Amino acid sequence: MHATIQKSLEEILGFLDPEEKVMVVGCANCAAKAKSGGEPETRAMAERLRARGVTVTGWAVPPDGGSLCKLSATEKLLNEDHKEETEAADSFLVLACGQGIHTVIDATGAGMVHPGCDTIFGGETISESSIIEYCSLCGQCVLENTGGLCPVTLCAKSLLNGPCGGAKDGKCEVDPDRDCGWHLIFERLQKLGRIDLMLKYQPPKNWLRSGSPRSLYMEGKRAEFTFANQTVSAWSGAEEPLEGTQKGDDA
Repeated sequence: MHATIQKSLEEILGFLDPEEKVMVVGCANCAAKAKSGGEPETRAMAERLRARGVTVTGWAVPPDGGSLCKLSATEKLLNEDHKEETEAADSFLVLACGQGIHTVIDATGAGMVHPGCDTIFGGETISESSIIEYCSLCGQCVLENTGGLCPVTLCAKSLLNGPCGGAKDGKCEVDPDRDCGWHLIFERLQKLGRIDLMLKYQPPKNWLRSGSPRSLYMEGKRAEFTFANQTVSAWSGAEEPLEGTQKGDDA
């Protein structure tokens, strides 16, 4: 399981352009268990965005406890079951882990995909055949500035501000058979017409968030993420969180 907590509504609103039409997509497996992106939370996020003047084309969650990270199921969910809402959207707000974000990109070939959650740690996951890693569970998601592709995972050096300059013909200097993560990010941003994001400085992460052991405790409409003797409280219900609920490194 990949544990996630929702980003603040203000941070999410900062991702969106004034005229942007957004579809909200959740996950009925991990995110539902963490109360950050199941059906109630996804529906509530759509309502919260609309209340703040955002045009929301619709919302969708895989049925029957399905995982957003399963490509074939996500393709059916967005391209068949919710085709009209998907085609009407300029972008997607994904309430799931980084793996789910990448699956939405692959399933739709669409434009911007915004992270609505921080992926804070991973438990056991089981695959039917193979798994490709797209999320390192670092606890502080930066995918908004990289077109939905994780530099921590895709770059051999996990550079937050790349590229390093050592790549050749799109391949990494560390391993000539490995794609340069920042080359992939550049191509993705070029396709989106958002090369300007390459110039946006990404400050250092709080790497304490990725240190083990970590825990996530949910009670009512609040989720508490604990790491390195620090605690961050996040919203996980159908109402606005109380002011001042965050403490620790986010205070």
